[in-house]
Amino acid sequence: MKQRAFLLALAVLVAALLSACTPSLANNSGSSQPTIALHTPAANLTPTPTAPPQTIVAFASNQSPKVNDSITIYVIFHISVNGGPPRGVGGASVSLDFTFYSGAPVSQLNSQGGTQQTTQDGWAAFPISFTGLQAQTPILVEVTVSYHGKTYQQPRAAFFTPLAGSPTPTPKPGGGGGGGNN
Repeated sequence: MKQRAFLLALAVLVAALLSACTPSLANNSGSSQPTIALHTPAANLTPTPTAPPQTIVAFASNQSPKVNDSITIYVIFHISVNGGPPRGVGGASVSLDFTFYSGAPVSQLNSQGGTQQTTQDGWAAFPISFTGLQAQTPILVEVTVSYHGKTYQQPRAAFFTPLAGSPTPTPKPGGGGGGGNN
């Protein structure tokens, strides 16, 4: 008896699954005959998204340096060459612009930026040093790249936030911390 109930339940499940796989029917209001409703996708769909013609990425070697510190800002520039996928290219001119989150320029950093050329794989590095930056105030990095007569900009490509240095604890001689006498 259990076997028959199981087979009956299995048959109902198979019938439900098969009915879910058949085309949907829609009644035509002018006819009593059911018709199949087909929905064709738009003709301009592509199977995969296309890559942007250029990519600019930047990052700081340390996103939480001290207010008196040195870091390096790295930039990666990729561009589509001859219709192919974007790849790193050498010889592009890269410059940086530093601003506080409020939009005010960071003069001591902007004077160090200068211009770097990308290597053959599209990388550029900007070592910078600073003193007395305002603690807990994010600094945004805008990247400008010039390549073959065109200029590309990436606002807010990178950021870092200087932190006030915390005092380093120094051990006291003979202070074992046990609370008792030795």
